[in-house]
Order: sequence, then structure tokens, then C-alpha cells
Amino acid sequence: MEALLNNHIETAIENFPVVGIGASAGGLDAFKKVVAAIPEDSGMAYVIIQHLSPDRPSILTELLAQHSKIPVHEIIHNIILAPNHIYVIPENTTVVAIDGVLQLRQRIRSDKTNNAIDIFFESLAEVYKTFAIGVILSGTAFDGTVGFKKIKEFGGATIVQDPETAAFMGMPQSAIDANTVDFVLAPENIAAQLIQISNTYSANHAYTEEDEIPKNEEEIIFQIINLVFLKTGNDFRHYKQPTLRRRIARRMVIVRRDTLLDYYNLLRNDKAEQDLLFNDFLIPVTYFFRDQTFFESLPTVVLPLLFQNITNNNLRVWVAGCATGEEAYSLAICIHEYMLQTNASLKVQIFASDVSEISITKARAANYSAQDVQQVSEERLSNYFVKQDGRYQVNKIIRDMCIFATHNFIKDPPFARIDLLSCRNVLIYFNPFLQNKVLGSFHYSLKDKGLLFLGKSETAASASHLFEAVGKSDRIYVRKFAPSRNVRQISSPLHYNTALKISSSETSTTEIDFRKIASDILFSQFTPASVVIDKDLDIIHFHGDSSAFLSHSPGKPNFNILKMVDESLSFELRNAIIQVKKEKTSIYKENIPLKEHPYLISFKIVPLENDYEHLMVLFYKKEAPETTAESQLKTKNAAQQRIEELERELSQVREDIKRVTQEQQAALEELQTTNEELLSSGEELQTLNEELETSTEELQSNNEELICVNDELVDRQNQLISMRNYSESIVKTIREPLLVIDKNFNIKSANPAFYNYFNTSEKETEGHGFFEIGKCQWDIPDFKAQVLKMLDMQVPIKDYIINVNCGEIGKKTMIVNARHIVNTKPEGMILLALEDITDLVATNELLRSKNSELQRHNEQLELFTSGASHDLQEPLRKIHMFSKRFFESEKNLSETGKHNLERVLFLSTNMSHLINDLINYSKINFIEKEFKSTDMNLLLRKTVTDLKDSITEKKAVITLNVLPLLNVIPYQIQQLFTNLISNSIKYTKEGVVPEIKIESTQPSEEELLEIGANAETKYIKISVSDNGIGFGKEYEDRIFAPFYRLHNKDQYTGNGLGLTLVKKIVENHHGFIQAKSIPNEGTKMYLYLPV
Repeated sequence: MEALLNNHIETAIENFPVVGIGASAGGLDAFKKVVAAIPEDSGMAYVIIQHLSPDRPSILTELLAQHSKIPVHEIIHNIILAPNHIYVIPENTTVVAIDGVLQLRQRIRSDKTNNAIDIFFESLAEVYKTFAIGVILSGTAFDGTVGFKKIKEFGGATIVQDPETAAFMGMPQSAIDANTVDFVLAPENIAAQLIQISNTYSANHAYTEEDEIPKNEEEIIFQIINLVFLKTGNDFRHYKQPTLRRRIARRMVIVRRDTLLDYYNLLRNDKAEQDLLFNDFLIPVTYFFRDQTFFESLPTVVLPLLFQNITNNNLRVWVAGCATGEEAYSLAICIHEYMLQTNASLKVQIFASDVSEISITKARAANYSAQDVQQVSEERLSNYFVKQDGRYQVNKIIRDMCIFATHNFIKDPPFARIDLLSCRNVLIYFNPFLQNKVLGSFHYSLKDKGLLFLGKSETAASASHLFEAVGKSDRIYVRKFAPSRNVRQISSPLHYNTALKISSSETSTTEIDFRKIASDILFSQFTPASVVIDKDLDIIHFHGDSSAFLSHSPGKPNFNILKMVDESLSFELRNAIIQVKKEKTSIYKENIPLKEHPYLISFKIVPLENDYEHLMVLFYKKEAPETTAESQLKTKNAAQQRIEELERELSQVREDIKRVTQEQQAALEELQTTNEELLSSGEELQTLNEELETSTEELQSNNEELICVNDELVDRQNQLISMRNYSESIVKTIREPLLVIDKNFNIKSANPAFYNYFNTSEKETEGHGFFEIGKCQWDIPDFKAQVLKMLDMQVPIKDYIINVNCGEIGKKTMIVNARHIVNTKPEGMILLALEDITDLVATNELLRSKNSELQRHNEQLELFTSGASHDLQEPLRKIHMFSKRFFESEKNLSETGKHNLERVLFLSTNMSHLINDLINYSKINFIEKEFKSTDMNLLLRKTVTDLKDSITEKKAVITLNVLPLLNVIPYQIQQLFTNLISNSIKYTKEGVVPEIKIESTQPSEEELLEIGANAETKYIKISVSDNGIGFGKEYEDRIFAPFYRLHNKDQYTGNGLGLTLVKKIVENHHGFIQAKSIPNEGTKMYLYLPV
């Protein structure tokens, strides 16, 4: 085995799916079906986790290898995982996945429950993340459910066996109830589903963060996100894309769509599928006291720091992304415990929010299953939960501290003046842009020195100017003082184009589009160079070769168009841009000469249609005209004339400028005075505006809180109405008469059972005095005194029996229970419950009479048995004695006479044995059964001593292993050993030395379930095995019947009562017995006795 393991792989292989498969009772058959269907080239590794007996070597590896197409290994410490291999847990261990290998841990025997599946699933999720797949098969309890939550948290997939096909449905149903299951399948279909999951995830790049996806698939995902936004109002653009791809891939597997385009087309027309995909996007995985280290630091580090900075005796907490409420209630419990320890008296408000209405509804109900509260200690369960119908309800003190609301902290205004903000394991699903936005929002929400909690894999390092880590913690941060900016909402994707234009394979063609080719050539070679600029004059798009018009300056890159054009062109271009923006129309400038360039520049500026903030600038150039001597002279003269004209104009302009300057100076002084007044008014307005903004934000936050409180009140009112209807239904349905009376004994109401039983009506009952209705049959002094005592001392009446004369229905014996109804108006209301036990009293009296009669019969039977045994044994002994003497003394007996005497001796001996067995059987039934703590080894050695003659005669070899100390009836257990060893010596094979072995072991859970034993009782298994003649399987139950014999009396002596007696003794000890045998190989008797 070890050589095979060492050779199967030497180095770890990365990036392949690992499937953990867990089961408990009844899992073997399911394991075989799953393993048999796994192909040779699935590309996945499989780890089998089974609840095994710690005391017996496991043969699970060998059993599964018989059904598998791929190698099956028993796990050894640090074995390296490889695809297309199966790894099986050995007995008495747990398994964890660490860095590509499996490591073994010794199982702790003191643990109440075996949670090996949870232990492995949690390590699998943390190491393999999206490559982790969990499978739960048949089993009792709920091992694996917590591990499923961890797998879901890290993006893996989960499958359970259909409970209808499971031998024990506890584990699969637990995972389903916890809403952690992706697929529910029969075992034989699980392998095919695993292959489909792996293929779909790979095809949709859903495994790793680094996968790049094709452009067309990215566009489809973009449109899918848009559909979810339009349906729910929640924008997932800034969530991490691999997470969304995995959720989409999961839904594709469920609805059987092979391509993203097929799934998108389904999603467009299926509103229900849009809701299901939205719920998958949210990943609502949480549980009580998640991350134990964090909650242990609360009373020692966090809460002392927090309580120092509380003002107004009011603690405000916000749990953002609370899912189904476990996080909020865990914080509330820790805070309440700390307040009790420090005698603090504070008003605590915990605002818990989530975008999912389904999650918030469950959180408000505060009702959780047993597996949901696995992480809660017994003490906290007792102090803060109320167990109802197998589920756990958070108590009223903790519920009143928490207010739940549907709220999206990405786009909705945050809660204000928060002391403590917990947002754990939510930011890991956001990209850096959205993380920074949210951290800014949280900074605004928190008070100065308020605390922020993040998850194990989250950090606020990117917002170090807003938050500072507390001590060495990388998850607890304190708010820094920094200017709070207005919290901006993330813009909604209103510009999404919901009409997806994607060419399908059905419309594609292989014909060459010459028109398109010609258009592309003309567009690229014969259109002018151009750029598109934004409102800040930055270039956002280039077209064509623009190197003749634009160039970069040395230093830091700058795409401002005025910085990239030639200086000669910059002034003209700026003025033209200003004019286009002002007039909203195109403008054309031509023949602008550039310094040191032999060509002229023209440009056209065109505003984009329906978007005047963006402009297109098109550039043209042409060669400057050639110059001759004559043209140069003409040009020079024209230039001289132009210079003279310009000088005259310049002189006039200077005078105009001087005059205008003086006028402007005077106006400037007036404007300066006005400006100073406006500036002063502006400062006042600014101050007022800031105050108004603060007030608005506070009002908005208060409004959010009021909405939350209102939602909570509506929910509580609905709960009360539901509870009232529920209670009324019970009262009306219950068959026992019920009455509600006030403190003056007037009847306020009664249930239908009361009216039917006493043949009365509401009119004759309600409003009347209880002791006056009917014929005043209830006016019994002792009973009346009990009711008065109840009113005075607030003591309930329990099982008070009275005899009443009920007129037409006769005399009845009634049992009465009564107690105060608390929190009622008017006060002092009493609920009376009446139960007719007339027949029960009569039946009990009859039973007592029958029991007395039966006791007398038993005593007579015991006397008869004792006397009969003596009366029968005495003549029988004389018959045997005289026959033996006659046989030995008479020398002239014929052969027939000798034969007849031998038959008499033989039959008298058998008759004696039969009488002894009957006496023993009667003693088992009649003699008092006194249990004592007994050393079973002493009883066994005494039995062997008593049977010494028979053992010596047969030369039998008896092997005795150490037996435990048990609480038994000693003489019965010795009788049991005597019968079993005697049988093993009697039924031996001729010529073979009898070998008898007696030992004790710890039975497995499967064995106890098979024999129908109580799972909560601890048993010891004692086996008595021999190498005798054995018997067929069909006789395994029959041999315990009285007087049943497998052989005739000529072959083996006996009367068929020995094993009957053994079974009766085992039953007297509340145990079980099993017989297993193979003809000519031997027999094994298994005794299961409670410890």
C-alpha cells in the first residue's frame, strides 16, 4: 500500500477540482454508487470521509476499490493530492487539506459528536477555494452542514444525496434546511453532475481571479448584470467578476444551458430566474460567533475601548450585510454579557441591514435550527435562546436590542452617529473602487473614534487616511479625524443598453463583404486625421495619423490638445473651441502658417450629436505656394502698407485702452466694495448651507432609522396576529374543556369542547359565575378554597382531582389544572383546563384488581413448580437408581432386556435434565432480579470450573479475554455462560478438538442500529465463538424458540430450552443476542449488554 502511495505522485499539482465526499450511517451503498460512476479522466481528486468505528480496522478502501475505475488509496500523513485518484480516511482519525497535501489528526475520543466531515470541508474550502466541491451522502445528525457554509463562502459547489434515496436522511436534510446546497441528486447521478460543474466552470472562466475572458463573453456578463439591476435595483458592476461568473455558471448548470448566450436569452424572458440569480449573487453565508478569535477579543480589547468613548449613555451599532441575523445577535449577546460583567446600564441599538428581503425576514424571526446554533456554547444557549419544537428562538432581551431593515449601503444613505460598525466578509466580493467608496461611506457614518470591524480576509489599508488599525489587529480599525465628504451614491447603470447585439452562429456567413472592405480602406486612408476631446480639452480618442499636427512635450505625459499642438496654432484653436461651445455649431479655420513648417494648417471643430461636452477636431494640411522674385516684391510692398495701417490702428487703440482703463478702474473700485459685501454674505450663506446639509443628513439618517423601526413594528404586529390565530386554533381544536374566568370567578370565554361536553351554550355560560353554572356542581368547598388560594398566592393548580355530579351526563371524576394568564387586560384572568378521567379511574381500579389476581396466580405457580419439581425428581431418581442396579446386578439379561434398560436409563437422565431446565426457566421469571456490579471474569472462571469434567472429557481449548465490570444479575449470567459453553462442547465435529473463544469489544454505530438498540445507551459486545458443527443461516432466529431442536435426540442430548433460557436472561438485562453460523465451520453468539 505505502509503495503504491509513494509512487502515485511526487509533486503537488495546482489548479484542479478536489471533491470531498462525506457520509455516516448507511453511507457505504451510496459511496459505491458514486465511485462506480466516476470516469477515468474526470480531472478531479476525490476524498472520502466516513464516520468509522475507532476500535476496528477499516476495510472501506478495499470495498470501494472493487467498484472504482481509478486508483483508491487509504490516506497516510502528508499524502499529495492528484487528479483521478480517490483517497479514503482511515479509522480513528480526522483529515485536513493543507497546501496540496492531506494530513491526518488523531481523533479526540472525548468529543461528543464525530464532526470529521465539517473539519475536512472547512480546510478544503480555505485551501482550494473555488476548486472545492462538497458532497454529503446518507447519515444521521448534521455533520457537514457547517463545512458546506464554508465551501459556499469561498465560491465552491455543494451536492447532497436526495433524502428520499438515503438510508438515513439526517445529514442531507440538515444541509438542505440550512440553504447551503446547490444540487440534490441520487448517488448514481452525482458523478455526472460533478463533471458538468467542472466543465461549465472552466468554460466560463469561473475558477480563478486571473482568468481573462473573451470580449463577447464579457459583454454578455455585462448585460446579465444589467438585467439583474433592472429587476432588483442592485448594481453588481463593481463586484469581483470571477465571483459573479461562478454564480452565473452555477445557475447555468441548474437550468441546463451550455453557453452564456443561451443563458442570457433565458434570463431575459424569465423573471423568476432573475430573482434566483440575484439571490445567488448575494452569497448569504453566515453563522453564530463566526471567527472565534474575533469574538474572544471583544470583551478584552474592543468593548472596553468602545465604552470609554460612549456619550449620552447610548450605544449605536450597525451590522452592514447582516444576512440572516446571526452576526447581529452574536454581537448583541457579547455586549449584553459585558454589560452584566461591568454593571453598565446603556441603551443599545443594533441596526442590522441587508439587501435581501428574504434574509431580513429570517433575521427578524430569530428562529434557528439545531445546526445553525452549533457554534453557540451550552451556557449561551441556556441564557439567550428558548428551545421550541426542536428549534432555537433568540430570547426577547437580545431581540429587542436588534432592529433589522432592508438597506443597500452601496447606494442608500448610511446610518449616522454610529459607535461600532461591523461589516465582515462583504468587502471581499467588491473590487478596489467599490471598496474605497464603501470605506468612505463608513467613515462618514462613524462617530469620532468609532470602531470598524472587517472580516478575516479584508483590510482598510487603502483608506489609511480614514482608519487606523487598533493595536496589532488587521481587522479592527478606529476612525481617524478627517474632513467628511458628502457621501456620493454609486451611479446607477442607466446607460446600459439592454438590447444585446450579438451575432449568433445561425446568422454568420462565410461570404466576403467587399463593401465593408472598401469602406474600411476609404475610412483609414482618405479621411482626415482627427481627435475627440472632452470638456477639459483632453484627447480621449485618436483617428488617423496626427503626427503632423500633434506632438508630446518632454516630461510628464499630457493629452491636453492645446499642449500638443504647435504654438502658432494654439491661440486660434482655443478661440475656435470656445466659439463652438458657445454657439453649438461647427466652425472651420483654414490656411494657418506654422513656424518652420513648409505647409499650411486648416482645422474643423464639430460637436458630437446629443453630446456638446465632447468635440471632434479634424486636421487638414496643404503645401505653402512657391515664391518668385516678383511675387516676393509684391508681397513686401503689401506687407509694408499693412504695417503702416496696423500702426495707425494701434495708436488709436492705445488711446481707447487708456480711456477704457480709467473707466474700468473706477468701476473696479465700486465692484470691489460690492464684492467684499457679497463675499461676507457668501461666507454666511456657506455656514448656513453647511448647517442645513448636516441637518438634512441627520434627518435622512433619522428617517432611515424610523423606517427600520416601523418595519420592525409591522413585522412584530404580524407575528402577534399570527400567534393569536395560532393560539385560538389550538384552543378551538383541543378536545378537553377550557375556561377563562376573571378574578371574580365570572366566565369570560370557553372553548367548543366545553359546550359540547357539558351540553350547554355560550348564552348559559359566558358572563355567569363559574360556581353558579349548571346545578352549582362546581361549588365544592375544597375546590373553591384551592381557587381562592391561587388568586391570593399566585400559585397554579396542578392535577387537582374532584368528583362532580354533572346532571344529565352523570357523575364524573375530573382533573383540574389552572394558572394565571400573564400580561392580560383586565388583570387576574385565569385559564381552567378540565379533563374527564372517570374511565381512567375505573380502568386503573380494574388493573389493580387484575394485577393482584395475577400476583396470586404467580405465587401459586411458583409453589406448584417447586413442589412439582420435587415430586417428579424423587420418583425419577428411584427409577434411575433401581434400573441401574438391576442392569449391573442381573447377569442373565437378554439383549432385548439390556437394550430396554439402557433406554430407561437414557430417558430418565433426559427427563431429569428437562425438569432442571424447567425449574431454571421458572426461576428466571419468578425470582427477584437483583442487579449487582459484578466482575464478569470471576463468573466466567467459576463456570469453567463447574464444567471441568466435560471440558476435560472433550479436551476442549477455551480462550478467555478480559471482560469488563458490569451491573448484572450474577446467577443468571453464570447460567448463561454455562449453557453457551455446554452447547459449544456438545455440538463438536468428530475427531476435532473443540476451540471456544470468549471476548468483549465495543460495538459500532452500524451494529447497534442493525439490532435496534437505543443510540443514546452505551453497550458492550461479548462474543462466544466455537469451531463446532454450525448450522444454516435460516436457523439463526429459530434456535431461540422453546423446545426447538436442530438434531434428533439420538445424535445429541438436550431438550431445546438452553438457548431459550439464554435469550430470556439477555432480555432481563435489557440487551440483545444474535447468532451467526456457517455449517461445518462453527458458531458465534453475540451478546449486547448495556454498560
